[in-house]
Amino acid sequence: MELKHLNTFLVLSRLKNFTKTAQYLDYAQSSVTAQIQRLEEDLHVRLFERIGKSVSLTPEGEQLVPYAQRLTAMSLDIENMYADTKNGGRLMIGASESIGIYILPGIIKKYKETHPDTDLHLDIADSSEFSALFANHSIDIAFTIDKHISDPSIVTVMEMEEPICIFAPPGHFLTQKERAEIRDFSGIPFIFTGHGCCYRGMFEQEMMEHSVFPHIVLETSSIQVIKESAMSGLGLCVLPEFTVKEEMESGRLVKIPYSPNCDISIQLIYHKDKWLSNNMKDFIYMSEQFFTIFPGKKTV
Repeated sequence: MELKHLNTFLVLSRLKNFTKTAQYLDYAQSSVTAQIQRLEEDLHVRLFERIGKSVSLTPEGEQLVPYAQRLTAMSLDIENMYADTKNGGRLMIGASESIGIYILPGIIKKYKETHPDTDLHLDIADSSEFSALFANHSIDIAFTIDKHISDPSIVTVMEMEEPICIFAPPGHFLTQKERAEIRDFSGIPFIFTGHGCCYRGMFEQEMMEHSVFPHIVLETSSIQVIKESAMSGLGLCVLPEFTVKEEMESGRLVKIPYSPNCDISIQLIYHKDKWLSNNMKDFIYMSEQFFTIFPGKKTV
């Protein structure tokens, strides 16, 4: 039984698709199939049910998952323990898209100034995916923007409140009000993030509670598309304030005087069983230093 085969097993158990697993691991699909077959032969069990293109874990496969996670975690910890002193080591970072675009570049730039030989890998993912990415050892540490994480397997290193605001192009009638009310948004065109977005869900829930129904003209996961569409006058947008800093400073988007009831924070997290390498400790320290000077951030 090889650790490489266990890692492939874990990725396939998460993605449940041989083609996607091959792409994720940069293997030929035949290699993924061969590794799983070899693992099943070594253990004398069937780990996956394959019906057409559908792949699911058998009871034996479900039973193997926590053991495979522990073994691969120990292997990576041993590698990372010595990687700090050899060729700079590596650090695998996960991040929500907005943080990956607007915040992480500044942190990574500072980090690389003192760790030029450390290999960095960035995985952009939804907050809901981080637990699985930690379990599969695809990432070491992650930045997320979400509700407070209460998962006992997750350690929160730092947490900063982040205001969610509603933005409009200059001249929109709601920007002229001293204080907007929730009912003012009834029937108003909105450009929304995808359904899995936590702050969109909170804002929609707030509107439903007040029987307010906006006119959704566009849904997209691209923050840049949302901002460009809002600036063109297509509709209002609901976004974290830090993502609209440049547009507010240039006057292309204006904050509407209304604060959605969205209890959201930026969080830096890792798995409780993760061994903290020197590279990882330094990344945490530099992230903390960055947020002490990041405008408008309040540590929770």
